[in-house]
Amino acid sequence: MLRLTDLFGRLLDLVFPERCAGCGGAGGLLCPACLARLRPYPPEGPTPGLDGMSVAWLYDGPVRQAVHHLKYRRRRRVAEALGDALAASVGAPPADALVPVPLHAGRLAERGFNQAEELARRLGRRWGLPICASGLARGRDTGHQARLGRADRQVNVAGAFIWRGPGAPPARVLLVDDVLTTGATLAACAEALRAAGAHEVRAVALARSLARPGGTDYAKIVKSQQP
Repeated sequence: MLRLTDLFGRLLDLVFPERCAGCGGAGGLLCPACLARLRPYPPEGPTPGLDGMSVAWLYDGPVRQAVHHLKYRRRRRVAEALGDALAASVGAPPADALVPVPLHAGRLAERGFNQAEELARRLGRRWGLPICASGLARGRDTGHQARLGRADRQVNVAGAFIWRGPGAPPARVLLVDDVLTTGATLAACAEALRAAGAHEVRAVALARSLARPGGTDYAKIVKSQQP
């Protein structure tokens, strides 16, 4: 059954068709052509600090543009298209509840919404999982980490997160974030969740930039992962 917000969104699409966040053309929030251009992120070993990690796509092209529209142009409904595509791409990992990576209160007030929470709510509907959106909190502002290296990121987010209840977190938590870089933020979140009583912490993210030591080619990495 459609929720009223979904029905209203579809009515808006009929009257004022949304432009694709990936290419700017017609065809929905993320058009079929852009969906077809999404490049799967190649499998890799477990991210330190997590019991499991699923990343859907390489962070470039349409997904990079769509995330930019979501976060910086505040096109909140882009999270619906990205969440639907993510749910179809990675499938539901084992979890009792979804926990979005929180924003600091100042950043949340500036943006107006938490993009990770928007994604989590869409995933929760697709996977039939509850959302714990208020338990995990960012106790201090860690600022922008884009220009920090791996070691500096780890120091920057150490102790930045805390579980504020109510009660203990679910035993099996699935963290939700938009873009994964070094994994330092997710590891810090996992540490706070385990300290509060979680037994297993996995994570799912839309995309990640591909590390290219020595100019490693994406196609070669993908081929090397194939049986």
